[in-house]
Amino acid sequence: MMRNLETSNEDGKTTDFNDARVLRDSVLIYGGILLFVIIVFSYLRRKFPKVYNVRNWVEHLKTYLSNDQYRFFSWLWRLYMVTDDEIMEECGMDAACFVRLIQMGYRLSMVGIFNTIWLLPLYMTAEESVETSGITDRVVKTTIANVPSGSHRLYATVFSAYVLFGYTMYQILQEFNWYIEMRHKFLKKPLARHFAVFVRNIPSDYRTNARLARFFRGCFSDDAVLEARLAINIPNLTRIVAQRDATLANLEHALALYKKDGVRPHHKDKFIVMGENLDSIDFYTAQLEELNKDAAKRIAALESIVKGSTTLKVEDPGLVSAADEAAEFPDDSEVDDSAFNLQIPPGLAAKDAPDGEAASSPEIDMNVSGLTSAPSVAEMHDNYRTLFGFRKKFKETATYAAGKAATAATGAANRAATATTDVANRAAKTATGFANHAVTMIVGGEDGEVFPAGFVVFSKLSTTNAALQMVHHQTPFDMEVLEAPDPDDVFWLNVSRTHKDLELGMLASIGMTAALLITWTIPISFFASLSNAAAARNNVEWLDKLFNKYPGLIPVTEQLAPFLVVMFNALLPMILEAITLFEGPISSGRVEASKFVKLAIFSIVQTFFVSALSGGFVSAISELLDDWTDIIDLLADTLPAQGTYFMQILLASTATSAATEMLRVVPVAKAVLRSFIGPNLTEKERQKRFMGLAPLSDPPDFEHADFTARLVLYFMVLFVYCVISPMTPLITAFCFAFLGTMFRGQFIYIYGKHPDSGGKLWASFIQIMLTCMLIAQFTIFGLLGLKKAVKQIPLFIPLLIITVLFNFYIRQQHFRVASYLPTRECLKEDLQRDQNFDFSFVQGAYVQPGLAAKTDVGPDPSLLDQQTEKQCGSIHDESLKLDEEQNGSSRDGSSQRLDGSSRKFD
Repeated sequence: MMRNLETSNEDGKTTDFNDARVLRDSVLIYGGILLFVIIVFSYLRRKFPKVYNVRNWVEHLKTYLSNDQYRFFSWLWRLYMVTDDEIMEECGMDAACFVRLIQMGYRLSMVGIFNTIWLLPLYMTAEESVETSGITDRVVKTTIANVPSGSHRLYATVFSAYVLFGYTMYQILQEFNWYIEMRHKFLKKPLARHFAVFVRNIPSDYRTNARLARFFRGCFSDDAVLEARLAINIPNLTRIVAQRDATLANLEHALALYKKDGVRPHHKDKFIVMGENLDSIDFYTAQLEELNKDAAKRIAALESIVKGSTTLKVEDPGLVSAADEAAEFPDDSEVDDSAFNLQIPPGLAAKDAPDGEAASSPEIDMNVSGLTSAPSVAEMHDNYRTLFGFRKKFKETATYAAGKAATAATGAANRAATATTDVANRAAKTATGFANHAVTMIVGGEDGEVFPAGFVVFSKLSTTNAALQMVHHQTPFDMEVLEAPDPDDVFWLNVSRTHKDLELGMLASIGMTAALLITWTIPISFFASLSNAAAARNNVEWLDKLFNKYPGLIPVTEQLAPFLVVMFNALLPMILEAITLFEGPISSGRVEASKFVKLAIFSIVQTFFVSALSGGFVSAISELLDDWTDIIDLLADTLPAQGTYFMQILLASTATSAATEMLRVVPVAKAVLRSFIGPNLTEKERQKRFMGLAPLSDPPDFEHADFTARLVLYFMVLFVYCVISPMTPLITAFCFAFLGTMFRGQFIYIYGKHPDSGGKLWASFIQIMLTCMLIAQFTIFGLLGLKKAVKQIPLFIPLLIITVLFNFYIRQQHFRVASYLPTRECLKEDLQRDQNFDFSFVQGAYVQPGLAAKTDVGPDPSLLDQQTEKQCGSIHDESLKLDEEQNGSSRDGSSQRLDGSSRKFD
């Protein structure tokens, strides 16, 4: 594809390629870019360490590996001295697996270079024939295209394929030994996710904390389960907590202004036209105090629901009154789970009620009418990391009209109660239904609805691994147990999705991915055709006119073609991430895994097959019209010649990755804009994101799925073209060597270690790699057929059989062994822990952020003087008093967790 096809001999069938010129220009252009980036980066990294060594000064990202900056150029090779164990401990298992894949690609490229040493002279000195007599390009002469059909030199092609793929299978086995060892080291770590499981599609009989815990205790032992936590619907609490956070930010901003200028700031009531001028500190202090009280009451009520499976009847219709649910499980109050803090608080269990009346329960004043007129920002942060690579915000605000509707409806019910019994009952039911419906539509749901999903925390690694591998219910999909994500990585909005919803979401995701795959073919094919200007101008009239008018654009267009493919494919991760949302993933790790598979498919189908076949057929179409019987010879010539185009793509991808990753152009630009845009009075304000703009202290997460999917193309090109175009391994070896250094540096100096899936993408990559091997071998097999290698094909068939058998072998147990910690290893770890082992890192970890929020928050003490300290100090005192009245004791030790639990979910 990356060459011009001309007919210049007397027969009109001489093929003249320009690959040498194109490849030379590509190496000069992209090699020059890489050299420039390396020199500039080597200077900037020492000049601006706060920009290029974030993990050396940001407290929660610090690592000792970042202490050594090395010399001007020595970082290029000295970073390879950092061991895999060090990278796993300081940068995460995902980072260690990623750089390990790059190392494997480099080793396979070196084997390819070994083949190159003797394949190059064999191909270049092949005997002349009618079909190869017109090949004069020096690069094309180094490919199998220069070998006549039926030549004995094709034995070398078969032998080199055995060397490459035989070593690849050996490497996969060796790498699996490394991966299993590192994976088991990771699974032994005392992390919350290793002691917990996620349970979904929980049958209604077990849809309470107490019953769910009792079910798993019955499966194992009484001391096996530390706690069980069902998820509940809390849109109103989430709204209150978000409004409280916004009010706290406003108060701290006002206090900072007062501390800076010595003048108490004022603002107008934005909900009232010509509103009065309010003292900002007084107003936000009072509002924060009310919000603290409201949040504490709601949290106490909802905690009673999730602990005791009893739903409170409260004044606020935003909290569900479900005495029927309590009556459905009358024996829950008898469950003795005091050791696991799962018991139902006294007085909250359903009691016998005459004639089917709702069981009585304490009434708690949850009136929030004062909040609707508050001038604080009603916008809420969802507090979860979203799937689009961005931090999304959701707005759930109850309007004044809805409040009026609910009040009027309740009043109507009360007045109707004085009438005849039948009329009163009907009116009350209608009024209550109207009120609840109005609030549900505006607020987005009722607090207290228990979802059929939750988390169970075990006391032993062996129990956790056993639970993951067992069938827990006779009904398919019920009581489905999955690995728990990291507590800070849970997407709580997807926890509640039912099996039917998830299946429909998966179908929608598959359908949209397939449609996008077909649609994406159009631009990729067009960009591929641009790489061969002569063929493109013959098929696109306006290009022919443009090139006739400006012939100097031809070489420019040929160099831009692979760059356009790389840039256009850069849009795919965002689109596919949005599609993945429909599948209902409960963590970013699952998003990355699903997105990686999609990106890998696109990389193989679109970038490789569409580009290769498009170039092969488009460039040869004119000759096929003259004599269609030449199709075999033409494909045998053009398919190997695509290696030059893919070498260009790899160089372009490596150069663009280096420019964006190493120089950090986008994060630096965002940080500069953030310094001018948004609140910046206090250090706390300066360290927060604003409108998508992040400071330098908050680097983005590394896009593992995106970059790992790019490696799929590198391996695919290596597998196919290593024996067809022997110069390809030289390019891939250079790219892998540079990428290894670059990404090691990025993990050590820039990116944090969380979120970390535990190297799951490595296993997915190997499965894709096994498929790539088969695709490459069938491609070579087909090419040998086109080259009429009758004697060589029988020798190649055993390699196909061996590879297929190796696929079956490696998929039997290797992936399973790497997924779970073996029983003996689990027992060793369990026996090493004494009875006083501190489980605080997992107890209360899987609590929804709204429920885990502090019951009282106050401004930063450093912003207070004697006067404001006395004024604002009452916030904490009142909230603490209320907290003691409502709870009597701490809430599972979880009330202190997730005060802004995860920086990544802001």
